[in-house]
Amino acid sequence: MTESENNLPLDLQHPGGFVEKTMDWINATAVCPQPIFALASALCLAGTLYGRHFKDESGQRTNLYVMGVGYTSCGKDHALKAVSRALDACEATNLRLGQVTSDSAVEYALRRNPRFAILIDEAGHFFASVTDAKASGSPLHALKPALLELWSCAGGRWKGKQRVPKGEREAEPAVIDNPHVCLFGMTQPQIFFDGVSKTDLRDGWLARNLFFISKTRPKPRFMPETEVPARVRAEVLTWKDAPAAVRTVPCEDGARSAFEAFNDDIFRKMTKADRSGDETNYLYGKALENARRVALILAVGRSGHEAVINEGDATYACRLVKYLVGDLVRAVKETVAENNDEKAKKRILQIVAAAGSEGILKQDLTRKTQFIRKSFRDEYLEDLVESGELVVKSYSNGGEVYFSGS
Repeated sequence: MTESENNLPLDLQHPGGFVEKTMDWINATAVCPQPIFALASALCLAGTLYGRHFKDESGQRTNLYVMGVGYTSCGKDHALKAVSRALDACEATNLRLGQVTSDSAVEYALRRNPRFAILIDEAGHFFASVTDAKASGSPLHALKPALLELWSCAGGRWKGKQRVPKGEREAEPAVIDNPHVCLFGMTQPQIFFDGVSKTDLRDGWLARNLFFISKTRPKPRFMPETEVPARVRAEVLTWKDAPAAVRTVPCEDGARSAFEAFNDDIFRKMTKADRSGDETNYLYGKALENARRVALILAVGRSGHEAVINEGDATYACRLVKYLVGDLVRAVKETVAENNDEKAKKRILQIVAAAGSEGILKQDLTRKTQFIRKSFRDEYLEDLVESGELVVKSYSNGGEVYFSGS
């Protein structure tokens, strides 16, 4: 499989250590191999196992929020189920949750076990409900603030919500030291991004997530079911019941330099976006923290208790996060809108861009945008042509062809 076929650059296909071993297993047993999803799965599994055991010099832990985005039947399920299979094979099912229904459900789970991964299939519908402003006050809507806070407080103390006493019985909120929550969801691009608003950019929700976006649909192959390999089981068994004693993993000088260079690069992108009023600037806000977390996972997965974050770990992590954030920025610019008018315009631009260099006849464009009222469609097209985002050519036979202006 070539780089263009799997959306994962060649230099990111070999992270080393336990993460790469897990990737190899997932890819080798997949009906539709997707290395980019195998990497997401491996990082989530490793991040969950190492939780409450390690931190880096800046206090970062190994909790990651990971989202796989790809077409239906393109190999998403296999990568998601691999985490469950690896944990279940070692009687570590307590380290995973299914779809949660509220912040109270997360609080209840943390009381029982302060370390787990939330695994969500078809996460697009789920998080559309979580982030929907119209659902304010619902149990699902209250989940988002809890997840935002838990991403940031893995090295501290999390306090659950204070409830109004019932009668004379007062319910004390949960207080959890070093809570460790990972998140791994899989979704389809149209479903997920249709449910995302610019509020999700501004409040840091999207920035906290690492989006692994696949644009391909590999040809299925027959694969017999196999057992979880010994090399993966051994790692799960090592950490599933290990006492929670946090060790600080040091950084080599080369690693510090790599993080500093990455931070400079990210800061330049943020300030450039700030000056132009581009709200994708928010997507860079957690890039350095995520890179440090990935590097910490790689180091521990290679050397366990003797881990040291070296230049290779840091360089790989920074390269990966830069790649993922860049993909997310492009996806957000293409899909996420402030209102229905902006969303309709972006959909028109996507359809025209998909038509390629030959452009698209207006009648074909009309047929593909029947969800837009004619009067609105004509107004949108006029606006897009005036702004230079579309170019229209009229022919003597009365036909009109639209081309991408980019």
